[in-house]
Amino acid sequence: MNSSLDERLEQHLAQRQHSLIRLLGLLKKDMDCRIIAKLQHRGYNNFKLGDLVLIVNIEPQGTINNELAKKARITKQAMSKVVKNLEAEGYIWTCKHASDNRASLICLTDEGKKLVICASESFQEIQQEYTSIIGEQEAEALKQVLKTLVSSLYAGIC
Repeated sequence: MNSSLDERLEQHLAQRQHSLIRLLGLLKKDMDCRIIAKLQHRGYNNFKLGDLVLIVNIEPQGTINNELAKKARITKQAMSKVVKNLEAEGYIWTCKHASDNRASLICLTDEGKKLVICASESFQEIQQEYTSIIGEQEAEALKQVLKTLVSSLYAGIC
């Protein structure tokens, strides 16, 4: 038995309860559970949470497939699968881009628009639930810290 290695392991285990990665992971899981519950409560029982990242990035006038994959931060292959699912469920429709034959334009159907609105309202409700726990000042401070991190990590992308 290596006591030095065991001591180091114990130190890491003691710190993990307060690690940023763990805390953000737990918060993400909570957000996911809350959004799923809210969407299901509103009748979206056939909707996959993973599809939400794509649908909320579609512009009102439509978005080109490559641009949508970038915005959603998913591969073109993953996006293709999600597009097929969303199209089969009636949330989006696709057509060839008018000036680029290689690109497809992805647009929201009326059902897709309703879903985006419902998801946005649900996000606001969840944000209010968190704000009621930590208070307005702390919620604003948290948003500012997260904005700083995101803008630094994704400079030029966001």
